[in-house]
Amino acid sequence: MSVKKEESQLQIVEREFQLELKANPKALNALLQTTFHNFTPQLMQQAIFEGMMRGYKFQDFLQKDVYAIKYGDTYSLITSIDKARKIAMRSGLAGKNAPIYTFDEQKRTESCTVTVKRNSDGNIGEYSATVFFDEFYKPGKKWNDKYTPSMWDKMPKVMLAKVAEMHALRSAFPEEMAKQYIEEEMQKNVVQEEEDFSEFETKLKESKTSAELISVWASMPQKAKAQFKGLATELKANFNKMEIPVVEDDPKK
Repeated sequence: MSVKKEESQLQIVEREFQLELKANPKALNALLQTTFHNFTPQLMQQAIFEGMMRGYKFQDFLQKDVYAIKYGDTYSLITSIDKARKIAMRSGLAGKNAPIYTFDEQKRTESCTVTVKRNSDGNIGEYSATVFFDEFYKPGKKWNDKYTPSMWDKMPKVMLAKVAEMHALRSAFPEEMAKQYIEEEMQKNVVQEEEDFSEFETKLKESKTSAELISVWASMPQKAKAQFKGLATELKANFNKMEIPVVEDDPKK
């Protein structure tokens, strides 16, 4: 008796994707003229397939719960924070901490840090992200000397917390959320690409002494320090324990 092999996730999504292509040609043409304006059919199909691989359904694209912004020859998937949370919940999200804010001298929102927790085979990992207001702030519009405030003007902390949370979710769930962004991250129609500070994480972990750790820390940019503050604190505490001098007994006694 032959045993039917279980389909992989890729095979399942590819089969569903092909069924949608055949069943919804009119819907695909409508998407190409609206949601995916200026996309080639091939790039649109690539974006939809990638979205389905990351947990979206074809209906999500039709309802604009997820769509794509084109820049250059590639794109970024745009979603709502609620949709991102649902995907994270299915992938092992184990909670998040309350947003932590810093403020400037005028008591204006300066930065926000959000930490999310991921359950991976019973191990709970924490992933923090810090974002800065001036990098994502989108001003309102001025018309006939009248200024209409944006949501960033009205609710700066709420908007910045969404951005920080999405950054943390991408860090915690790279397989499901790489290249996915929320609308709040958009400024002047350009996605704010995250800087890669992984080299500093490696250098911190490879430090052999507290002096070497301090030297690496001093060379890091402020954003990297904000991202790896917890790791550096933990490593420093371990070095302090290791480097406590041993007090030997006085031989004269």
